[in-house]
Amino acid sequence: MFIKIEAGVFEKQNDLLIGVVVAEGVDNSTENREIVEYLNTAAAKQREAFSGQAVKDIKCFEPYRGAMRNFGISVSRNKMSVEALLGRLVKGGDIPSINPVVDLANAVSLEHLLPFGTHDIDSLIDDGITIRFARAGDIINDPQDPEGSGFDDEEVVYASGNSIRTRRWIWRQTADGKIGENAKNLVFPIDGFSGNVDAILTARDDLASRLRHFFGCTVRVGLIHKDSPAYKIFNLTEDDLKSADDNLKAAESAARAPAPASLPRQENASETPQTQHTAGDPLTLNYDETSGENPGQALIASMEKAGIVKTRSEARRLLQQGAVKLNGEKITDANNIQHINDGDALQIGKARFFRIKR
Repeated sequence: MFIKIEAGVFEKQNDLLIGVVVAEGVDNSTENREIVEYLNTAAAKQREAFSGQAVKDIKCFEPYRGAMRNFGISVSRNKMSVEALLGRLVKGGDIPSINPVVDLANAVSLEHLLPFGTHDIDSLIDDGITIRFARAGDIINDPQDPEGSGFDDEEVVYASGNSIRTRRWIWRQTADGKIGENAKNLVFPIDGFSGNVDAILTARDDLASRLRHFFGCTVRVGLIHKDSPAYKIFNLTEDDLKSADDNLKAAESAARAPAPASLPRQENASETPQTQHTAGDPLTLNYDETSGENPGQALIASMEKAGIVKTRSEARRLLQQGAVKLNGEKITDANNIQHINDGDALQIGKARFFRIKR
């Protein structure tokens, strides 16, 4: 049984990839207050970070909105899952607790600002779940949309056999895709692109770690993309398990490889055309040590002042997503930075490099 991407989907979006987490032996029937607290904390943090902002204008969502347009999906009528969650928060709402698995997926999705899916492996049919174009004979069990709202063979879906599990790529799971309290074996896809693969892998590994912590379950991780479009999620043989690590390393290495020059490059969520530079062409960042209460916060303020980010909240989000390195070391919390020295190297995303000047 596999999770896979159909070849035709790559013709619309060549750089599509999916981080995969498989969890086996989960107890989803018992309330977990620790997970609820984590969800509430993540929600409160993002509500504060994005207060007063238009969710549709958030930079890290731009590649997804572009891909949705490539797939013929209206971005105004069909907000991707994490955008809908965040939109509810900035309007003053809350994220309700559903069950431990769904709460955890929502919390990590909000934490990393990435779209997460969750599928019950035991409910899948045929050979697993496929990201493909809908086709004649597909069944949509969606009480919120009984007529299918223009469903046709151009819609990108998550499907198991002829059962549609998620509509319009990363929009909404159907009734057949819902996670119940008896779900024990699960697969979590995290959709992304070659341009934000590091953020996808960071979120994937964070989810895997939290699943182990909260549920004490068996967890495996994978990555699928155009050169490795399928990952086995169930009924693994001993040989499958032995080769899993090597296959994963190869998939991650290939996903990080630059796209051929003839193909359009998927812009990283943390990059803009005006600030893309190579490692051999760093810009200067003037660092003002008086602009924050500690070196890390002063660095964030200096990034805002230099126009590298629009707001300090944007800088903090880049840190949380693992998109910032100082002298080659990834930083996820500005408060962990002890010193900023003249000549230090700052990297943002894959293609923005700065030399710090004090």
